[in-house]
Amino acid sequence: MKVNSYLLPGRLRPVGIIFLIAGLGILFLKYKFNLKPDFLEVKVFALYSFYIEAKSFTFITHQVIEEIGGVLLLTGMFLIAFTKEKVESEIIDAFRLKAFMIASYLNFFYLLVSVLFFYGFGFVGALTIFAIFWLATYILLYRYLFYRYKKKQL
Repeated sequence: MKVNSYLLPGRLRPVGIIFLIAGLGILFLKYKFNLKPDFLEVKVFALYSFYIEAKSFTFITHQVIEEIGGVLLLTGMFLIAFTKEKVESEIIDAFRLKAFMIASYLNFFYLLVSVLFFYGFGFVGALTIFAIFWLATYILLYRYLFYRYKKKQL
């Protein structure tokens, strides 16, 4: 089975880079400067929400800057991770698989450490990092393997 038959077109990678940068920028502004624009305070549908009281399957008023930043960040990372290279080959498929496996192992150990040593809201924070850890690890490992391969080709 060829891995590249499941990949997105390579022309989406620049879109992914733009989304990644925009998501990081928004989240940086939110957490560094506590940015909360009034126009992003909107009614959203919540499957479950817990602030002062628990609410399920209802509309709530919520500041959505974190969600916008998170969606841009994750979508950007997804597009970067799963788009085709200009030239695909079996060796590139092998790099993808190797990066996939190593990232999965590291992600498992990160989650295991989080379950054992983080409690309460600290664990919630660890899970937030967990959401991007696998994709970030996969992208970095794959790009490193691809870079080494390209360097040997020159």
